[in-house]
Amino acid sequence: MDRYVNRLLRRRRPKPFAPTQDELAVMRTAIDLMGAAPDAHGPRPAFVEQLRDRLAEQERAEQGTEAAAPAWRTPARRRFLTAGALTAAGAAAGVGADRMVVIASGADQNGRPGQPGPQQQPAPGELTPTVGVWRDVAASTDLAEGEVRPFDLGAVTGFLRRASGRVQAVSGICTHQGCRLDLAAARDKLSCPCHGATFTVAGVNLTHPRQSSGPLPALPRLPVREQGGVIQVYAPASSPSDQG
Repeated sequence: MDRYVNRLLRRRRPKPFAPTQDELAVMRTAIDLMGAAPDAHGPRPAFVEQLRDRLAEQERAEQGTEAAAPAWRTPARRRFLTAGALTAAGAAAGVGADRMVVIASGADQNGRPGQPGPQQQPAPGELTPTVGVWRDVAASTDLAEGEVRPFDLGAVTGFLRRASGRVQAVSGICTHQGCRLDLAAARDKLSCPCHGATFTVAGVNLTHPRQSSGPLPALPRLPVREQGGVIQVYAPASSPSDQG
């Protein structure tokens, strides 16, 4: 047991042996204490030095054979670095695209979503695509005062409601784990079939799953307008011709 703990403290692989129950408790305590050390998750300095020496030796060997290598063949280390750079660039592009899609913005005088500027603050909780078109979801006559109506545009699903004469739209995706919400039979709340969360028809969280630490975020609002007797939601185009 002493040899096991000593090797563990020196950050070396302990040799296995058949411990008693008391020794098992000591081993668990030693492992927990080692795992709580500030440098427990970092590599050993000796390992870092060895790795640096190995990389330097490999680089010197590659430089000596690089001139004789075929033009189409890239040294292994360079291929590794290139792949890492491409992966990082792809991740950054994905984050940028995601931020472009979900950025909250206001609307210009024609009702089109605009870009937040120095004088324009984003509306809290509003989900606004920056690239898309106004798409028809219902006729104005189909949404009476106080009524709630679901819609599905493929890339965007949600619920419409008319309150005090104005049409509002909220996302139909639960903010817990992304399940699609259902409209209750009484049409007075939205419920998640996956884990039981519920929301008001205005998007405010009512109940949340037991595994959730607290109330869930409200459902994002979607840009909606009423024009020419038609209710429209701003969403990604369904086909290239819609971009016009």
